[in-house]
Amino acid sequence: MKKKIFLDLDGTLAKFNVPNALERFDKEEGFFSKLGAYKGIEIVNELAKNNNLFVISASPNEQADKDKMIWLEKFLPNININNITICRIGENKAKIIQDKYNIVINDNCYLLDDYTKNLNEWESFGGKGIKRITSVADNSTKKWQGLELKQLKDLVNFV
Repeated sequence: MKKKIFLDLDGTLAKFNVPNALERFDKEEGFFSKLGAYKGIEIVNELAKNNNLFVISASPNEQADKDKMIWLEKFLPNININNITICRIGENKAKIIQDKYNIVINDNCYLLDDYTKNLNEWESFGGKGIKRITSVADNSTKKWQGLELKQLKDLVNFV
């Protein structure tokens, strides 16, 4: 069975560690579209050609949704538009994906995310979580005991 890799954006692929990010993200038009990408994003874009990469990103409002789509067009043009899901902050990503694609999340379905809550929810649905480790999401509290990914180029090991 072909693996499906679901990717978070904020803090996972896009550099979200900018001053006042949470406040600006919610209100500033164009905020997300102007964020940089982490090193290795070009490898993720190449992997997207296999059509088994998906994006699931939480957003506070429609303006942020549009900004995220601009960011995706810029950095991940190979992601199939049908493989992009924007949900609202606080929603369960696993439930959203299961309902949208009418799939049962299983151990061939991976979620790469920097937020442990999302990873725990994903695994409770039967998938495998991968904690994105960056300078701002370092798992120093050890609340996540599962798989970790430090470099985006290493995503190739999961595809």
